[in-house]
Amino acid sequence: MKSIRADSLMPDSTFTEPLFLDENYILLSPDTSVDEALIERLKKWNYENLFTNGVAVGKTEIADSSDHKTIELTLDEDIKQKSDQEQITRFYFDFLSFTKDFFISYMNRNELNMGSLTEKVKTVIEQVKKHRDFILRFNEMKYPTDNYLYNHSVNSTLLALAIGSILKLPPHKLIELGIAAVLHDIGMLRIPPNLYMTNKPLTPVEKKTIMAHTIAGYKSLKTHAVHETLALPALEHHERLDGSGYPRAMKGEQISLYSRIIAIACTFDGITADRPYKDCMDGHHGLIDLLKNHKGRYDETVLKALIFSISLYPVGTHVLLSNNAKAIVVKTNPQNPKCPIVKILVDKTGKQMSEQVLVQTSEESGITVFRALEEAEKPKTETQHPHE
Repeated sequence: MKSIRADSLMPDSTFTEPLFLDENYILLSPDTSVDEALIERLKKWNYENLFTNGVAVGKTEIADSSDHKTIELTLDEDIKQKSDQEQITRFYFDFLSFTKDFFISYMNRNELNMGSLTEKVKTVIEQVKKHRDFILRFNEMKYPTDNYLYNHSVNSTLLALAIGSILKLPPHKLIELGIAAVLHDIGMLRIPPNLYMTNKPLTPVEKKTIMAHTIAGYKSLKTHAVHETLALPALEHHERLDGSGYPRAMKGEQISLYSRIIAIACTFDGITADRPYKDCMDGHHGLIDLLKNHKGRYDETVLKALIFSISLYPVGTHVLLSNNAKAIVVKTNPQNPKCPIVKILVDKTGKQMSEQVLVQTSEESGITVFRALEEAEKPKTETQHPHE
């Protein structure tokens, strides 16, 4: 495709072939005219070059008001999302790289640099507050590591801090929660990776070895003089409110608040992430699994905070709309977890969409989410990840 300058666009013109923002993103189809709103938004988001195999021709009537609103919503959300997602992906990879180096230093030299961890957590808290929707799309950020514990520690920390923000924890407690979340599975690093990375069934002895990571992690943190508040979640994150957890079968509020938060964050990431030994669920079905199959095991207030953090239909969930269209959630609605912004993949007639069209679901508009799609119902696209 040839490149054209964004500032060369003329209002009311159209292109003979689709106009692309990049190699994958269709900005305009041939039957959609350029308007002032598009030009202004491209300037706002600093897009200098566009791509097309066509040429600009003539002038056409501007789309009717409903189409215009759809285009505005698409540009307001999709262009901003693209810019923000690039920034957040860099942040996520940086946090993951930091965590890997932190743990390698612990494994190889028995060092825990708590000062650097504290400073890193402070920056993570700010990013979670500013970009919660994007950060919690971590399952889309394919960062290759040789040990999933690095990813798990980062993902659990992001979820825990999102929950803590919904619970309105004060700044110093958010910092403590973030540090504790990064460290919660540190005991696993003293267990041979072939045990927890295997896809084979574990023997009873191997299971006991893995379960011992809670005690091992706690003892190691205390050896390094880590404060009890920060060390307890390493010991307690597998405890459950009904007493069914381990290692001490604690119940209810015997379990510390940070441990109760990290327990849900840790479990949700485990359900929704790729593992060598199991298939993953999407965010919506992961939430349903927590709500239906683990009743009484987790703090209900914390579980509700998770739902408000990621929505009943988390970003990335494939859904069936009330008008029979199929879509994917691209932005959540903290005020109403049932009404996200979605991108249409297949319209109500069954036609695959080639353009980026966003819809704000709501009772008022008459377009709502009917239900989440099962795996076999999801539209297949060229860019879809194999496990989606």
